[in-house]
Amino acid sequence: MKTHKYQPESLSDTETSRRREVQQEIDNYLLALSSYPDRFAQDPCVSFEQHLFSMMAAGHTSRRGERPDCIC
Repeated sequence: MKTHKYQPESLSDTETSRRREVQQEIDNYLLALSSYPDRFAQDPCVSFEQHLFSMMAAGHTSRRGERPDCIC
């Protein structure tokens, strides 16, 4: 009986691109998670979802000092 050595397949450009996108989404979420307490302290009516989406819309960076319209 032959034994087969495992040889990992190389990832296609599409798979590599998707992995980068997923990693970026994870990084964005973790950044939003860590920065949300400061944002909430400045604007208690902002939800985590609003904070996350505002960071994504701003190019994946926190919008410190900027106060979006708040409807509590």
